[in-house]
Parts: sequence; structure tokens; C-alpha cells
Amino acid sequence: MARVRILDLKKSYGDFTALKSISLDIPSGAFFTLLGPSGCGKTTLLRAIAGFHAQDAGSIWVDDVSIGEKPAHLRDVGMVFQDYAVFPHLSVFDNVAFGLRQRKVPTAEIRARVGKMLDVVQLGPLAKRMPHQLSGGQQQRVGLARALVIRPKVLLMDEPLSNLDAKLRVELRRDIRDLQREFGITTIYVTHDQEEALAVSDQVCVMHQGIAQQVGTPWEIYSRAANLFVASFVGSNNRIKAAVSGDRLEVAGASIPCPFSHAAGPVVATIRPEKLRLGATDPATSICVRGRVRHAMFIGRELEIGLDAGDLSLTALLAADARAVGLGPGDEVDVSLPLADFAFYEDTENGSLIA
Repeated sequence: MARVRILDLKKSYGDFTALKSISLDIPSGAFFTLLGPSGCGKTTLLRAIAGFHAQDAGSIWVDDVSIGEKPAHLRDVGMVFQDYAVFPHLSVFDNVAFGLRQRKVPTAEIRARVGKMLDVVQLGPLAKRMPHQLSGGQQQRVGLARALVIRPKVLLMDEPLSNLDAKLRVELRRDIRDLQREFGITTIYVTHDQEEALAVSDQVCVMHQGIAQQVGTPWEIYSRAANLFVASFVGSNNRIKAAVSGDRLEVAGASIPCPFSHAAGPVVATIRPEKLRLGATDPATSICVRGRVRHAMFIGRELEIGLDAGDLSLTALLAADARAVGLGPGDEVDVSLPLADFAFYEDTENGSLIA
């Protein structure tokens, strides 16, 4: 296990700045995920840690050792790639053994370590197979075993599940998390999939335009988004115009006591779709709106409905009971928005959390 610190890291490609003074402190043994849309800088950051390209400024530390100037092969990190990156001319066993042979580990030890690792990733019976005889999920397990068998201080994973089908992604992400806990290895994981990030991580760093927008636990990222970008990128959210007037807050057609201190003027309210409730409830604790169903989609445990209520356009995820499933386009319905589930932001391009 190793603590990873990144201090004021910057990287540009010509006129494009990919990383804008990134600083992170990743605890030893943590599963730390870099989450963001394409082009946000997350893979650039991962590859800088791996040593695949040099940063323009800043430093990278593993425990108390600066590795930012070391070549990739001396950084003691393992890497799992998006495209599996298995050697097509080598068997499963030889693929996993490759890094150990490069390090001139004795043959008997290689045999023992590779055999044990193949059993861990459930590939023991396939040791003699060639990559073209494996499924995508099996090839990705080969890549994971090859990275782990060298016992690196840090494991880096660059969207390792993006080429797999949905069911296999869920299964393999669970296996990856279990292995990470078993080995206790500090892991830095890149993904653009919000659900994947929330499911596997101890901590998540949401990135946008080369900036770390927020670092926190999955619960903090989802429930207390630091700004409007995080609130809109991580999961779906209803965004509602609101305004402070004296000690009152005007929101969703209601005037309520303002629950925070803020100068008069516009603010932005958000509420997650799953927090909306079908029917009217206590006006002391909720805002009730009546609207017309725009669309209704049954998605198993839940019904997603789009609702137009005057100037409001809302999305609700409702428990799929008989009453909810019976709704269809054009139906009028009451929906309650619990006051406790609102978050409020500055009314700017990427407004910060107020309350």
C-alpha cells in the first residue's frame, strides 16, 4: 500500500491545457476514481502518474518518494488498459509472467506467483490458451492479473470495462473491487461511467476542463455536489430557477422561508428525480406541483415520468406500484418535492453550493 500525492500538476498540448494545477492526496490502500466526460483530463492525469508522458509542472509522490521524473518502468506501478493490451503471441500464462521475467524473477517463483494469480482471477484452467481463444472479459482478467502479479505499489486502471457488455461490466467491477480489497493496493481508476464510479470507489474526483471539481466519498459527490457541474454530471437532477427576496425563497411556484443566508436575487435549486413523490403531501415539508405527464417509461423497479408544470420541466423516478405504472402521456398528476431534499447553488455558469 502507498499514499499518492499529486502537487500542482500541469500539462498542455500546444495551446490546449489538459491539466490545470491538479493537486490530490490519495490515501494508502484507497480505491480512488477519476470521473468525468471525455476530454476532461482524467486519462492525461493517469498517464502522467504512469510515466507515459511528462508533466509540464508539478510533482508526483508515492509515499515519500518523488516519481515524476522517473521513467515509467522504474515507478513501481501496474497498469490495466481499456483495450486489454494482451500480447497476442503469448499464452495466458506467459502474458501474466511477462512483467516478472522483465524483472528477472527466478523461474520457480514465477511459476508459483503466476499460478496463484491465475487462480485468483479464475483463469487457472485457461493458462495454456492463447488470447484469441478468450472472451473480452477473460482477456481483461489477464490484463488485471499481469498488473497485480508484479506486486506494484500503485495500480492504475484506464476505463478497463468500457469495451464489455453491461452485465459483464457489473460482474467484473465487483471482482475488481474485491481483489483490490484483498490485496490492499492503492488503486487509481478512470471512468466516465457515474454508476461505476459510485459503486466501486472509496473516493471520487470529478474532473472537468482539466480541473478537479470535487473530491469526496460517493455519497458526498452524489448528495452534496460542490457545484452545478457535479450536480448535473453525476446522476440526473432537476434544475429549477429560484430567487431570494428578503427572508423568503421563491421556488417551484411556492414562497417559503429562506433556509439559508443569501443576498436577494436569483439562485438555482436542484432535486434528484428519485426524491419526488406521487401525490400531495404536507405543505410544511414539501412543495406540491400539478402537471401534465410528458412521457412515462417503465424501467423495472421504477417508473420514469417527465412532467410539465407551468414553467417547470421535471423528471421523477417513482416506485413502480400499480398507481404509478398506470400513468401515461397527457395525464394530470400531483407531485411533491420534499424541501429537505433540495440543494441550492449560486446562479452562475458553474455555481457553487450554497446550502
